[in-house]
Amino acid sequence: MAVGLKSRIPPRRLPPSQTSQTSQTAIYPSGTKVTPITKLQPTVAPRRVQSTNVKRLPNNRQLPLWLRSLIGAQRSLSILTGTLSIAVLSVYGQTVYSQQLWSQEYRNLENLQRNERQLTAASEVLKNQIAQQAETTRAGLVPSNPANTIFLQPAPQRPAPAPTPIAPADAKPTTFSPLGY
Repeated sequence: MAVGLKSRIPPRRLPPSQTSQTSQTAIYPSGTKVTPITKLQPTVAPRRVQSTNVKRLPNNRQLPLWLRSLIGAQRSLSILTGTLSIAVLSVYGQTVYSQQLWSQEYRNLENLQRNERQLTAASEVLKNQIAQQAETTRAGLVPSNPANTIFLQPAPQRPAPAPTPIAPADAKPTTFSPLGY
């Protein structure tokens, strides 16, 4: 069943082009007179509207098999295209997000390495200052030699106190296994 739609829109008619002239003349301080150029109005050709008939496709069962298979393929490919578009956008978003995280952590690593170098340099400066202070005679430090070495005798070993297990009479002995190595 074909449904026809006829609509007639009358064409727009415009008056013929008009030219507008201004008779005002501008006089500049140098004495030059300038008369403006005539402005022309463009003409617009009227559009013609063609009548169109809209036809409805026949029922799906009336279509040939090859056309039905093409319509089914188009529908399934549209769904597949939408799914793939969503997947591509999500992978792209994850890639951008991971790159931002990586660059942020890399900046953090560079800052930590710079701080480490500064701390190492400060430690070496302090060691140098302590060594210079030790070399001066006002510090009261004496260079080490074997004659000034003091040997201490180790203290005698004391026996460890024996643990006294207190276990209830009805308790079963428990075995302990190591938690980790």
